[in-house]
Amino acid sequence: MTWASNWSGALATCLLCMRTASALPHIGDTSKLGWNMERPVMEDDSDDALVIMLILISAIFGTMLGIAAVFLVLYALVQVVRRVRRFVFRLDDDGMSERMRNQLLPDEDSRQSYELARAFERQYPYGSVDTQLTPEQQSLIREKGVDAWEFDVNLDVNAMQQSKTEVLFMGGDNCVQTNLPLPKSNSVYYFEVKLVEKPADVSLWIGLATKPFPAWRMVGWNKFSAGYCTNSGSVHQNSPFRGSRIGEPLLSGDILGIGYQPRSGVMWFTRNGRRYKEIVSGMLYDLFPTISADGPCSFSANFGQRGFVFIEANVKRWGLGPVEGTQQPPPVYGANQNTTLLETAESESTTPDSDDDSSIQPAPEDTVILIDGHSANERQHERRQRTRSGRRSASHRPPLYQKEDPIAAQLLEAGSTSLVPASYPSKQPESLEPTTSEPPPSS
Repeated sequence: MTWASNWSGALATCLLCMRTASALPHIGDTSKLGWNMERPVMEDDSDDALVIMLILISAIFGTMLGIAAVFLVLYALVQVVRRVRRFVFRLDDDGMSERMRNQLLPDEDSRQSYELARAFERQYPYGSVDTQLTPEQQSLIREKGVDAWEFDVNLDVNAMQQSKTEVLFMGGDNCVQTNLPLPKSNSVYYFEVKLVEKPADVSLWIGLATKPFPAWRMVGWNKFSAGYCTNSGSVHQNSPFRGSRIGEPLLSGDILGIGYQPRSGVMWFTRNGRRYKEIVSGMLYDLFPTISADGPCSFSANFGQRGFVFIEANVKRWGLGPVEGTQQPPPVYGANQNTTLLETAESESTTPDSDDDSSIQPAPEDTVILIDGHSANERQHERRQRTRSGRRSASHRPPLYQKEDPIAAQLLEAGSTSLVPASYPSKQPESLEPTTSEPPPSS
């Protein structure tokens, strides 16, 4: 911009000099010239200012166009060089040749996992599955709050879900993701993962990734993902070969935190409440909290349902959702006051049985006979006598229930005190003797 401003200033100076010379009287007219050195009057000052403004605007606009053209040319040259380099050296999307891949992937299993992951990316490119928050999911978040987030453990993953946010990996290469993505309404979202059990030779990868994601890959090894390796302290983004070390290795009991700014796509990390300066940029996707492991271990995630180790996240409330949703919690156990149902039951319940035989109330006259041959009161009295003596009568026999109400008879036999045993007369069978017809009247 310096050379453009100098050029426009020189041009404006030349224009002023030309206008001043044209305003002076003719040099041959001595009577008009004299020795009067007064400044000549300028009549077209407004026109000169407009011309100068137009020159400055054109100079600035031309300079911006030139800079943009230079950047476009450089970008095109870089792309051409990159394509030529890939074609000549036969590089893949990660910028690796076959020889370099063989060096970095020494065994057949790792090479097969890499090829399957690339095939998975081609089959499920970003955007092929709609992963934005649906109205139903947003309603679920409003109702449950932060408890709406939980890990999905599929059948093809060798892991066991101990709770919504706790997962136990049983062995092998496995990866789990949450059921809901990170929202985008707030400026910052934050969550923490605690390493509950982690052997020294097992690596956990904690980060963010799009969905679907290969269930056998570490987060950060595939496109549209970034993850922190607990054994090396390095962060990988979109590639298993290139990683930058930003922190220290983690052990059992350590807590790794991940912050995400959805408006800028910036991702950062904390370790035991201390934030690292390094960041990961370019993560402008629908991202899910993703945890991977290459062996048996367990972890516990905190999405905001309890306090964070990182104090700033607690103060600014950077959790994934509100601690409590709009859904009311269940009633407290034992809170039975002012309950209509319980008041009705208490009013209709009978007094508890006691050893005193006077507590047995006589049965009304219009009640049902539940047991054949014995009244209900007698059966209850006999049962109490057998209980006191500790032995059963040898003449005990199963009661004969009537078909009218077998359920009530079973409850009475079980010793229920809420039933009022009663009886009413059973139906008498009609006489089966044939009736004699009256003799016909004699004529």
